[in-house]
Amino acid sequence: MAICRHSQGSLFEEKHLHMVNWLEIEGTLMVRCWSNDNSLGTHYLTFKQDFEWQFYDQYLFGHTKFECDLEFYNGSDPSRGHFVVYDNRKRIRRRDCYKHCMWGVGVYGLYAFDENDQRWDYEIPWPSKNTFE
Repeated sequence: MAICRHSQGSLFEEKHLHMVNWLEIEGTLMVRCWSNDNSLGTHYLTFKQDFEWQFYDQYLFGHTKFECDLEFYNGSDPSRGHFVVYDNRKRIRRRDCYKHCMWGVGVYGLYAFDENDQRWDYEIPWPSKNTFE
């Protein structure tokens, strides 16, 4: 049996997805994530706290997709949005993630870590509707 490999890792290697609170206002970030298979629950992250989970891609018999609702308050004003943070069938980031798919959540939106260049790139702004839809 041949094993297919990406440039950075095995096709069937365990992946780690991270959501990190980068809110410069040092506010609490609410993170609620799920896939088709299960809910990862609701988590409240303090400044620089990391919520991480592991998974294996479903290439042959399914589809791996993780979505998250995020919310924080800047004073009394809420910022909230719905984001697809991983999808093995659709490109959602400018650069691929291989083993560690890291998202930093800031007041302007989401930043993705580039494993090749070892840097953070601004990727997704907060939705203009300010809802979870």
